[in-house]
Amino acid sequence: MRVFFLAAMALLAPQVAVAGHHEQALKLVKRQADALMTVTSINLGDNGTTITAAGDMGEYGKGYTTYKLTRGADGASAKVIGQGRGVSDNEVATGDFVGHGYREGAVLTVRNTVQINDGSQNLDVITFDAAHNELLLRAYILK
Repeated sequence: MRVFFLAAMALLAPQVAVAGHHEQALKLVKRQADALMTVTSINLGDNGTTITAAGDMGEYGKGYTTYKLTRGADGASAKVIGQGRGVSDNEVATGDFVGHGYREGAVLTVRNTVQINDGSQNLDVITFDAAHNELLLRAYILK
């Protein structure tokens, strides 16, 4: 019985060793330069907030976006859904996104997964500084 157990362990050991090799850290590559956007409106509600912003979005041209935040039970977190549009020359890029945010003081950081109409996907990390009426968007390539 002990020989069987040792033989079984010998067969499994290489698989266990190989299983961990693909668990490397996710390496994010920027889709474009960081984009600083101006907040154009904030609509407050009992259960959430809607933020709209506009600015130069690099690869996507003039960008417009709307973030709909639903407040979490802790008061500092939020579920986020929204849409964005980018206009460059006569082309329009559209994107839908979903994510979560967390507020620390007057700064809200949101992480969204974005599906763009050309089939590409981004991970957007957005930092909204309420004191300065600015929104910094960092876009990373997922697909």
